[in-house]
Amino acid sequence: MKNKKRILMIVNEFPPTGESGVQRPLKFLKYLAAEGWECHVITPARPTKTVLDASLHKEVPAKAKIYRTRSWGFGGKSVDRVADIRQDASSWGIKGLLSKILIVLNHIVFPLDKQIGWVPFAYFKALHVIRRYKISNVYITAFPFSVFLIGILLKRKLKDRIHWVADYRDAWQFEPLLHTKIPAWRLNLIRRMDRSVIESCDNAVFVTPSILGQYQEAFKKHQHKMALITNGYDEADFEGLEAHSFPQPSMVYMGKIYNICRPDILPLLNAIKVGGFTQPLIHIGSLSADAKKAIAAGDYDFYDYQGYKEHREALSMSLGAELNLLLLNDDEATEGVYSGKVFELLRLGRPILALGPKQCIVKDLILETTAGEYVWLKDEQGIIAAIKRILENPGAYGTHPESINRFDRKVLSKQLAELYE
Repeated sequence: MKNKKRILMIVNEFPPTGESGVQRPLKFLKYLAAEGWECHVITPARPTKTVLDASLHKEVPAKAKIYRTRSWGFGGKSVDRVADIRQDASSWGIKGLLSKILIVLNHIVFPLDKQIGWVPFAYFKALHVIRRYKISNVYITAFPFSVFLIGILLKRKLKDRIHWVADYRDAWQFEPLLHTKIPAWRLNLIRRMDRSVIESCDNAVFVTPSILGQYQEAFKKHQHKMALITNGYDEADFEGLEAHSFPQPSMVYMGKIYNICRPDILPLLNAIKVGGFTQPLIHIGSLSADAKKAIAAGDYDFYDYQGYKEHREALSMSLGAELNLLLLNDDEATEGVYSGKVFELLRLGRPILALGPKQCIVKDLILETTAGEYVWLKDEQGIIAAIKRILENPGAYGTHPESINRFDRKVLSKQLAELYE
């Protein structure tokens, strides 16, 4: 292995930033360090999201060297404001017109994403760290995809002196409906940059078979450098974990509601209401403004939104649930995507009710592991029937450890390490 076992990780979303995107690079860092790797991490000094989780600092290995740099990328509050501007753009009048103008400016100033202003700071810091510590192994994870520019620049400068792994947590140019959200010139730019990433990197890693397949089909010449490393669960997160004690048996949904359609929670709420179930639905995570408004209008008095919880507390609440809910988007793109939460829910061992498209790999995984029930997201009667089956016979559902240990973060981290050998 080059330069012994030293690695530079360039990570935009890092503690204290919370939410699911942080988990993957954080767990790689944790288990590489545990295997004796000398780990260096470059990340922005200012968190890039408004959701923070200070408890994640405990996961960062004490021996890891963390470099927090300046950034001209958008901070969390600014990113949230842009989301509000998109919402305003659908309105009429001066407010709507100004919002449309701001969206056009956003396309021009941030053609890749809103963290592109971090690239020069991270690039020069990376050069310094690589040279000072004689590092040849480089790991860069996206989203945001602008961070891949750092890898392209480093490769041009240092050539074979570094081995760069590009970790795709999402599909970038193959993102569903991307062509409907941005102008054609911007989409073409993203496609060119994505090609440059694949041509420049030494390995490209993808989180699902479907995304891997899309890139293999699009870049057949570079298939040999592509690999699948899924998301997973960390066994250490469950050591000594105690089930949260709810005042009454409860259903728990741990996850995001991006907007009222992604994922659509209303069919589930209607099914619970029509089915006359008495269990409250506890939602921990994030909830968009339009979804919150629609839920309030539906008068679902059993719905209890409790916001974001620290990771271990969220797991404790899910462990104490009578059943755990997993909501997926009802679209073609979701059919080949693993939700990041599914692996932790499988490890918890509590019955799962997963809702999503009629067919998808999550459905196959849920049924293969006998972890729970899977129903089409819009099938309200099917949802009612599935909830009844779970509540009447919860012992019929449970995951056998040997069926999911391939998703252990320790195993997945070894797969990443092997790419540098």
